Amino acid sequence: MHENRIVELLTRKIAGEATPDELGELSYLLTKYPDAVYYEALLDQVWDLGQEGSQNDLDEAFDKHKLSKQDDLDFEIKEKVLYSYLKNHVLVISIITFIIFSTSLYFSEYYHSTTKEVRVDIYAAKGIRKEIKLPDGTYVRLNSDSKLSYDLDMQSHDQRDVILIGEAFFKVAHDKKRPFIVKTNKVAIKVLGTEFNVRDYPGDKESETTLIKGSIELTINDRSDQKFLLKPSEKLALVNNINNKLKKGASSVLMIDNISPVKLGDQEYIEEIAWTENKLVFENESFEELMPKLERWYNVKIVLNDPAIKSYRFTGVFIKENIIQALEAMQLIKSFHYKLIENEIKIF
Repeated sequence: MHENRIVELLTRKIAGEATPDELGELSYLLTKYPDAVYYEALLDQVWDLGQEGSQNDLDEAFDKHKLSKQDDLDFEIKEKVLYSYLKNHVLVISIITFIIFSTSLYFSEYYHSTTKEVRVDIYAAKGIRKEIKLPDGTYVRLNSDSKLSYDLDMQSHDQRDVILIGEAFFKVAHDKKRPFIVKTNKVAIKVLGTEFNVRDYPGDKESETTLIKGSIELTINDRSDQKFLLKPSEKLALVNNINNKLKKGASSVLMIDNISPVKLGDQEYIEEIAWTENKLVFENESFEELMPKLERWYNVKIVLNDPAIKSYRFTGVFIKENIIQALEAMQLIKSFHYKLIENEIKIF
């Protein structure tokens, strides 16, 4: 199967052993089977674990994976095959191969072929940002904890539909005959060819669409009779009616505004798209507003034990800082304490 060959080539690439011909073959296979970017992200994570972690870390990770998949696979047989590799770095490759084998069962649930279409789902887990090239040539950068769904044969239809959960930046390939439509839980965005960012995470109070170049036509799902046209450097924010302060019958409030750079020192950042350059930028945001962003960015769980800390406000940018460095920088602005236990952070 093509999955096995992709895994083999990705492993050789990460290990620095792939030949130019193998790299060319890998590039072709990733274009033909775009769902395999999931494997690449997983390989990167496990390889990093093998490079930075101890043997005990690897053994523990392997044992945890076995436990989570014990109902699906025969581990007695698999352990005998892998045992001879448990004393050196090849363990990483063995674990990778094993995980890919088990996740191939999981991936089969997301590939469903009918006479009409084949849908592909691409995930970026927490702590991961992923670049994707769609079959029509559209470039997508998917932010952490996000999912993009599209039709593998999108160019054969009258319009190119994708479904987004989370956040993504789009550079849409121009096609005047086939409009490109992004659907989220709250809005639908129609374009012919342009650059824009969409953020619509489940549970967030606010969803936001930011136009960088070109033009877009936006429709709010519960107000389908209204259409909004955005100009470059404009953004449309949809804020949920959390406190029932809006007029009766309204579920959200809509705001259209111009984007403006955030100035930090001698640098300027566009907050709405800085994440595409691996920069987490925030301006005058409360700790409560920052929590979900930090959790997605660093793949952690944050628990606030002191409600007063929710209102603390911060402005800053994180580029290469890890979560500990980020929290220590925030402590310079507002006084609080934290305790890290595995991937859970308690703030008090």
